[in-house]
Amino acid sequence: MRPKAIPAYPAAKQSAANLAFTALLLTFLGWAILERWSFAAHTGFMPHLISSVACAPILVCSLRRFQAACPRRLRTGGRPSAAAGTRALVLPLLFAVGALFGIAACVGSVMLVVALAVLCCFTPWTALRAHHQHLFLSFLALMGGGALAPGVVGLPLNLMAAVPAAWCLWALAAGLCIVLCGSELSKSRRR
Repeated sequence: MRPKAIPAYPAAKQSAANLAFTALLLTFLGWAILERWSFAAHTGFMPHLISSVACAPILVCSLRRFQAACPRRLRTGGRPSAAAGTRALVLPLLFAVGALFGIAACVGSVMLVVALAVLCCFTPWTALRAHHQHLFLSFLALMGGGALAPGVVGLPLNLMAAVPAAWCLWALAAGLCIVLCGSELSKSRRR
């Protein structure tokens, strides 16, 4: 018995789903960078609270855009036999992308962080089969790379690198949310 193939995600919704996932990813990456600095600097409760409160509005907006753009379950049907091999290659690649973000933030290269974030805007997330089947797992691979790789390499993160990197990621995520809201408004006016 042959498993069902995953149906193609409509091309009209692919760009909105890709941008929504990117906005969510950039929001969490910005928050993770500030939290990593807070834990490494052994700060008290207040910096954790400030970074979480600063991230909250963008996070809520990006979560709402993600929920509106992506279906409840990207996986509909059985898993193809080639999915395990594809997933085995894609997840380390996603971990490496997250590691690039973390290392760029630790080095203090805000331009590299912004360049990586812009490249993520053009990444076809919905075309990745492992992303279809395990959205949460691919998200964790990206976040894990961003959080763990700088610690393994031994790069320290200072506040003067963490704040601009997080701010740039949040600004881009907020811009993506505004673009997605604008496209939804224009579609609703046409109807």
